[in-house]
Amino acid sequence: MIAAAVVFAVVRARTAPGPAHAVAAAPATASATATAARATPLAAKDGLPPSAYSPSNPPPAWPGPLPYPILIADSNNNRILEVTPTKKIVWQYPTPATTAKSQSYGTTGDDAFFTPSGNQIVTNDEEKGTIIRIDFYTRQVTWHFGVPGQLGGGSTHLNYPDDAYMLPSGNTIVADIRNCRELTISPSAKIIQTWGAAQNGYCKTDPANNLFGYPNGDTPQPNGDVLMSFISGDRIALLSPTGKVIWNVPAPDLYGGYVSDAQLLPNGNVLVAGYGKPGIVLEFNPQSGKVVWQYHVTSGPGELNHPSLALPLPNGNVLLNDDYNDRVIVIDPTTNKIVWQYGTTGVAGSGPNQLNVPDGVDVDMWHNWLNFTPPAS
Repeated sequence: MIAAAVVFAVVRARTAPGPAHAVAAAPATASATATAARATPLAAKDGLPPSAYSPSNPPPAWPGPLPYPILIADSNNNRILEVTPTKKIVWQYPTPATTAKSQSYGTTGDDAFFTPSGNQIVTNDEEKGTIIRIDFYTRQVTWHFGVPGQLGGGSTHLNYPDDAYMLPSGNTIVADIRNCRELTISPSAKIIQTWGAAQNGYCKTDPANNLFGYPNGDTPQPNGDVLMSFISGDRIALLSPTGKVIWNVPAPDLYGGYVSDAQLLPNGNVLVAGYGKPGIVLEFNPQSGKVVWQYHVTSGPGELNHPSLALPLPNGNVLLNDDYNDRVIVIDPTTNKIVWQYGTTGVAGSGPNQLNVPDGVDVDMWHNWLNFTPPAS
């Protein structure tokens, strides 16, 4: 079972050891709220809260099942939203101020993650074949890789990029799904490392022999390791910074779905979503293969429809984007109940409390939105 005092294990680091994007445990209590209310607020930056916190020094937690605001990649609405635990939209991209040039690189995000500083957001547009970096304050694209609208390979193109993260070094990593490779890209937009040899036909997964079968997850770890998930063979592998296989295991039974965006927990277990209908999210021990917790509802409002990313929250709950149910939810693993939801189940839209295939989430540990009133967008 996911521990209530869990340290959020989605750490954005690979090329250099050390914490990069980990969410530290912080109690979601009324006392924390009261402390935040008494605190002298830091000066706003461009009308938004400054990036004054970090996963190792988190902002005050909100009371309730969701302790922090979340970033949502609302893919079919071609937008990224930040939503508070009270379900208020406090940030979005693009805005009317976003230039046409910025928007030309692609907006729809398969995922959206904060950079280590919290000042930017990295998102990847699968269908346009691009990765972009967005300034949190100006809402403009500051960096990109790939040729917009052209899927391909080689040194300049991507073919369905997934799970792009900026590292503390300034490099960016991405799982290039249909090219069956994992890339590290420099700040000057040059590929400086490639894992995964070219394959003919259907790609097979054998990381020990440099075969990467449709990678769709590449979560970096504090010590420089990277946790990979592969659609081909439904396998999950932990690799060293040099690409050496530490372990490579099949995912447990995902009931017809395929493995998506595995996350390594502090206790050594793996949290993973099964991308299917009915979908599943589970925690398992990669050494024994034993499933220690799962959420698998086969009918009714609790059924999942192609969930693609599950993240552990500091209070022990699980955050999950339920793609084709057009919602993002929080599950309490002690009761296996949905305890928070944004989006109307099965109703695609762009209005209040509506999403259209939300395909990625992240937790905002950099900005103190508690008692902060953002300007009108």
